[in-house]
Amino acid sequence: MSRSPLADGNAHARTAPRRPRHLRGRWLGAALLAAPALAVPASIPTTAPMLVTASVVRGCIVSGAPQQTANLPFGRIDFGTHPAVGAASITALAGGGGLQARIECTPGTQASISANAGLHAQGTQRRLSNNAGQFIPYALALAGAATAPLPPNTVVDLPLGATATALPIVGTASLPGSGLAAGLYTDTVQVTLTW
Repeated sequence: MSRSPLADGNAHARTAPRRPRHLRGRWLGAALLAAPALAVPASIPTTAPMLVTASVVRGCIVSGAPQQTANLPFGRIDFGTHPAVGAASITALAGGGGLQARIECTPGTQASISANAGLHAQGTQRRLSNNAGQFIPYALALAGAATAPLPPNTVVDLPLGATATALPIVGTASLPGSGLAAGLYTDTVQVTLTW
């Protein structure tokens, strides 16, 4: 007696058409493609301005003098050698060769200079002395396009720029022509530079 396919509960399973083996993997791939993708962070460029600043203050520097405040080698004024009976007005510029300090300022810096009366002044008259009671009067000024007197203890504008420059000080001594003893006549003046 033959069995009816419906009489057996497994008959339906056995009689259902089966997919060929080569199609079974494609259904799985199609199912994976249809699934929603995992969330991946998006690369979004973020831009913003950044402020970059620098502040430059006005000022000056004295080259050849690291301490900048004392014992600066501003040079010397040498009026040279003259006969005791010579009467003359002698002018000499401050010098000192390679040892003379040079000042350099930022553009637009207002510098000024003052000089005291020296060690042997009589009133406001600066004087060289032989340390034996004899004197030669002299004056100081700023050299330049227009020579400006540099009276004792008076602050005077000093034109300086971005190029390192030696102090443009000029001295003028007046030899009397008689009565001077032979010897070395000297003075020391304290110079103050401010900015």
